[in-house]
Amino acid sequence: MIVFWLLAAALIAVAMAGLLAPLLRAVRPPEPLQPDAAADLYRGQLDDLEADVRTGMLAPEHRREAREEVGRRLLDDAGSLKAAASLSHRPSPLLAAALLALLPSAAIVLYLHLGNPVALWQASDPGHGHDAAGAPSSAQIEGMVNQLAQRLRSEPDDLEGWVMLARSYAALERPGDAAMAYGKAVALAPDEAALRADYADVLASVDGGVLNGLALAQIQRALSLDPDHPKALALSASAAMERGDTQEALRQW
Repeated sequence: MIVFWLLAAALIAVAMAGLLAPLLRAVRPPEPLQPDAAADLYRGQLDDLEADVRTGMLAPEHRREAREEVGRRLLDDAGSLKAAASLSHRPSPLLAAALLALLPSAAIVLYLHLGNPVALWQASDPGHGHDAAGAPSSAQIEGMVNQLAQRLRSEPDDLEGWVMLARSYAALERPGDAAMAYGKAVALAPDEAALRADYADVLASVDGGVLNGLALAQIQRALSLDPDHPKALALSASAAMERGDTQEALRQW
């Protein structure tokens, strides 16, 4: 676990360095356009314009419009340079400090929410036996799953807990228990198409792989919530194949 956190800290440090360096570095503003240079530029463009009139590349009646356009471009360029020069190019230590305080904390919170820190803790716990490859043993996994199931008895509204328990039972090839856990999760989040598709999958496993009855009802409900859900479409196509409806299966696949 120490190696993991050291690597994570190094990656965060590299990312923060890339973000904070521009905020802490003063940027030299662009040099303003000098009046003489602006005048020379304006005269040069006017000379080019007159040359185009003489060679016939520009009609004489369009000379006035072209001169006005040159003047507008010159004013726009001068205004843009003036605005750029007026911008603050001083370092932003307060913003840098805010990012330094918030971003690493946000990264850690996201990992604790979306990742699997329990696996790290179990892997680093010398009191738990592991196989030769360093992975938790089957008995350990069963123990962790049982602990989660016991906790959910006192916290029955923990949606994420029920989903984790259902997936754990499915990984342990206990489809009956997985179906029970998915049923709890679906009851807490009835409008989640992904949960209903997973629920249908384990219900089919309980029924020997047959996609009918309650499993088919869950598939249809998932597609009513999200007609483009990939797993629900795949399960529905498999159900169509079981009914002998090849065309419908191909359409959904």
